[in-house]
Amino acid sequence: MSHDKTAESERLLIKGAYLITEDDRLGELVGDILVVGGKIHAVGPDLRDERARVIDGTGRAVLPGFIDTHRHTWQGALRNLGPAWTYKEYRSEIQIGLGQHFEPEDVLVGNLAADLGAIDSGTTTIRDESHIMNSPEHTDAAIAAHWQSGIRSVFDHGWPSTEAEQWQFGSSRTHPEDIRRVRNEVLADDSARVTLNAMLRGPELSTPDVAAQDIRLARELGLRISMHVGLGEWGAQQQAIRTLSDSGLLGSDMTFVHACTSTDEELRMLAAHGASVSVASSLEVFMPGLGQPATNRLLAAGIRPSLSVDTETIVSGDMFGVMRSTLAYQQLVMAGAAGPMDLAGTALPTFDAADLLSFATIEGARACGIDDRTGSLTPGKEADLIMIRLDQANMLPATDVAASIVASGHAGNVELVLVAGEVLKADGRLLEDHDIHARAAQSRDRLFRAVGRPLPA
Repeated sequence: MSHDKTAESERLLIKGAYLITEDDRLGELVGDILVVGGKIHAVGPDLRDERARVIDGTGRAVLPGFIDTHRHTWQGALRNLGPAWTYKEYRSEIQIGLGQHFEPEDVLVGNLAADLGAIDSGTTTIRDESHIMNSPEHTDAAIAAHWQSGIRSVFDHGWPSTEAEQWQFGSSRTHPEDIRRVRNEVLADDSARVTLNAMLRGPELSTPDVAAQDIRLARELGLRISMHVGLGEWGAQQQAIRTLSDSGLLGSDMTFVHACTSTDEELRMLAAHGASVSVASSLEVFMPGLGQPATNRLLAAGIRPSLSVDTETIVSGDMFGVMRSTLAYQQLVMAGAAGPMDLAGTALPTFDAADLLSFATIEGARACGIDDRTGSLTPGKEADLIMIRLDQANMLPATDVAASIVASGHAGNVELVLVAGEVLKADGRLLEDHDIHARAAQSRDRLFRAVGRPLPA
């Protein structure tokens, strides 16, 4: 039985908005967008539909919903625990410390909290990098949350956070076999709102032999692959991308996360194989130990990246902050004050606000393998879109709409959010909160007690 409700979606006609379509054929225009049966039916000026509910888009921008290509959503109820943590501290406190104590209900609540926060700030798709597969029940709870929230999710099945140290950095363990059950019994439909990918550790977090076996498993199951690479000094030493290239395992079905300390040559290898990269710039500039955002080096290699939040235990869960962090680091690159990976080469290509919106939308869809369904305001695609107010004090006078959204936008400017035509936020308010405030507090308190951490006042 399908969880989707697109057949029940109402007909909507947004009139007179500034449309940032992310479709090269349509471009940007002031006009209308008609949503029928959960899909974008038409885009253009002076559209008419007598059966549609009309929404006034005057003084608003409509664009595809943001697509976050890498977030550990199970940590959504543990927001802002360590904004000054190093990578080593994060692993110790969350993955090794708290992760082993998560019960399925904690995973459900964490994912719901992350999803609702994402929807509120205009993110319509999350690629959930889920390394909390402590049991099949934990896995099912994580997936159930995405169905409940209404968000579009690419669920990346990972590894457990029990015995966390045995699953990373040289691990000889192969990927959990439960992924077969999930593929065959839970997320078999690749056209659904919630779909399955494989989050693999690769040679950087396991071994070359384990990585090869895991990749074969994912491809046997017909799954796209994500993989963390280029993590600090360890990543620079391991050169996982080179290892995969030498083994003939690189492919266009792969998205690599971070790549902060991957070499320029490795990035060119990814480009040659059509692989994509997710830049988690907010985390990479906040958290010592990972390295710096590779955005400009990726452009030099011929890769247009996608963007991601990573973990809300450290950074804000909205794409506005991610875009601003990405831009801020570029300015350091241009000023000659960037990290060693950027200073080593010649002048790098740059990007602007319009590029950042592209990274946060259509490039995210491509990285997830769902650009045939979402990521642009193209007729025939799913109606995953957001409407942002340009007439509020922080946005006026919106001389350049893309620049205003990137430089000044926040969740409060997001007035309307649709996923597959379903209205999840209207008039600036989420339509469902799932009692998340109380449930998140209860989950946090139980986990704090489990590790002897003092409860908040």
